Amino acid sequence: MIASEDDARAWIAERHGAAAVDRLAAFAAIVVEETARQNLISPSTIPHIWVRHLLDSAQLLAHVDGVAGAWLDVGTGAGFPGIVVAMLRDAPTTLVEPRAKRAKFLSDSAAALGLDHVTVVQSRVETIPVARFGVISARAVASLDDIVDMTRHVRDQRTLYILPRGRSGRSDLETLRREWQGLFHVEQSLTDPESSIILGKGVTR
Repeated sequence: MIASEDDARAWIAERHGAAAVDRLAAFAAIVVEETARQNLISPSTIPHIWVRHLLDSAQLLAHVDGVAGAWLDVGTGAGFPGIVVAMLRDAPTTLVEPRAKRAKFLSDSAAALGLDHVTVVQSRVETIPVARFGVISARAVASLDDIVDMTRHVRDQRTLYILPRGRSGRSDLETLRREWQGLFHVEQSLTDPESSIILGKGVTR
């Protein structure tokens, strides 16, 4: 488990380079500044932003090696993991966020950071056009069952779900398996010993 801010920065630097740490630091500053105007992240997590938000998002990329195609992040909110993923992965990234103020924040952040490959959609994911994404992520948005159900029109058999979960991750997966089939795998989170990352592919009802 990685618990310190310095260790979180070192982990990212080792895998993505020192320049990536500098870019993420710029985004962290944007988030902290905007949190004073709208409740993007809990103020109590600001001193731990590298572990709790930046590394927590960046670690997802360790599980998508060899997976091609666009990335869809559902309910991006303050930019985690969607903006972080887009800063570390040069491929089309779509951020779906229903709340107007947060969608504007995401659009403004992507523009300020030069993320031309990012598209922000202010909408519920159920209403976005039919498409096919290579990766679908969602962080603390809904139950696993609901996430899989409401994204059924934007996936196919090759799509990889990568879904960070809290303490209930394994029990959530058991509930999901009652209604859905697929190749599911559970990975341990680097940032919380009680949290997990659910990976799923070939998901069908």
